[in-house]
Amino acid sequence: MSIPLVSNVGFTEVNSDGNLNNKAGTTTSKLPIQLFKLTGNISGNLTMSNDNAHQKIIIDTNGNTILDPNGSPITNNNPNTTVELKGSGNVQSTLKTFTSSVASASNTGTTTISTADNSTMAITTGDHTFIGTFIDDNRNAHGGIAFGDGNTTVLWPVESFRQVGLLVNETYYNTATTTNLGGVAMTNANRADFGMTFTHAFSEDGTPISGALTGPGGPSSLEGRTSPDPSINQLYTYNGVAYRYMKWNSVISGVNNGNGGTFNFEMFINAANGQAVMAMTQGRGAFNQIKNVDCKGVTAGRRFTFTNNLAIPCVLSGGEPYSNVTVNAGATAVSNRDSTDGSFNITGTISGNDGSNQPFAILPVNNGSGDISVTSHTGTRSVSAF
Repeated sequence: MSIPLVSNVGFTEVNSDGNLNNKAGTTTSKLPIQLFKLTGNISGNLTMSNDNAHQKIIIDTNGNTILDPNGSPITNNNPNTTVELKGSGNVQSTLKTFTSSVASASNTGTTTISTADNSTMAITTGDHTFIGTFIDDNRNAHGGIAFGDGNTTVLWPVESFRQVGLLVNETYYNTATTTNLGGVAMTNANRADFGMTFTHAFSEDGTPISGALTGPGGPSSLEGRTSPDPSINQLYTYNGVAYRYMKWNSVISGVNNGNGGTFNFEMFINAANGQAVMAMTQGRGAFNQIKNVDCKGVTAGRRFTFTNNLAIPCVLSGGEPYSNVTVNAGATAVSNRDSTDGSFNITGTISGNDGSNQPFAILPVNNGSGDISVTSHTGTRSVSAF
C-alpha cells in the first residue's frame, strides 16, 4: 500500500518480495523521498530500480526479516542514491552453496566459477598417468568368443613363419586390438598383470575353465588354474619394425574335462596389415572359447585442480572428483581420475560467521550497482564470503 505523506515523500508498506518501484506505484515512485516499511517477513529479494527522481530511499525492517535463500536480499540499482537500511530485523542472504558442472566427457581446460568469487576448476591431461584396462571381457563360462574357422591367413613377423590354417580369433583380429596390446611390440601384453582365460564352448564338456595364461612373471594362478609364463616371448624385426611374438604351451584343455589333451596359444601381430592375432594351435576340435582378456597399460588420465578464491574455506562435494573435501581460502584441491573423462559436477558449501558474528553467505546483502547504508540497522546481516 502506498500513501503520500507529504508532497515529496512516498510511503509504501511491503510484505512480499519483488520490485519496490512497482510496489510504490507509478505516482508515488516518482517522489524524491521513498520510505518502505515492512509489515511482514520477506523471503526473497527487494529490488530498487534506478530513478533520477529519488533523493533518499529508506527501507525500515520494522522488526521483520528479509531472508533470501537464493541470492542477495537487497538489490539497489540506483547508483546515485544510497538505500538506508533501518530497524532490528535480520537482513541476510542464506545462500551457502555454489555449483559448477561440465557434462562433456571430452572437457579439458579451465572453468571459472563466478558464483564462487571466480574460483576455478582446471582439468588437465598428460600430467597424470595410471594403469588402465583396455580389454576386460569377463564373459561367463561357456559364453566366451569362439575361435574362427582356421581359414584366416596371417603373416608372422618373420616372413618364413607364414602360417595358414591357424584357429584365429577374428573378434580380436583388428588394429584396434593391436593398439590395446601396446602396438606391434605388444608392450601392454608384455606385463605381469596381463591375463587370459579360456572356457569350453559347451557345459557338458566338464570343467568350465579350461585354461589360463599370464604375461611374463605373472601371478602363479588365474581363475583357479596354474598360469605359466610365455614359453616364447621375443621380438622379431620385419621391415625394420620390431614385432613381439608370444606363445604359451599347453594352456588350453580339450573337451571332456581335459581328456582331449592340451593345446598351445600364440599371440602376435600380422606383419602384413598390423592386426592382432590370437590363435590356438594343435587343436581344431577342442571347442574352446576365449572367456576373458585382461589387458592393461599406462595411459593418461585427468587431473582436476580446484582453486578456492573465496575469502573463507569451502567444502567440495558431489562425488568424483571431490567428496567432502575442505579447501582453505587461496588453496587448491587436486583429484586424479583414472579415465579420460573430463566431466564434473561439484557443489561448494560454506559455513560460519565473521569476527562480528555475522553469518557468511555466498553473495553480499546488496548486489546492485548502488550502495546501502547500515548505520541505523541493528539487526544481523550476512556477510559475503568474497
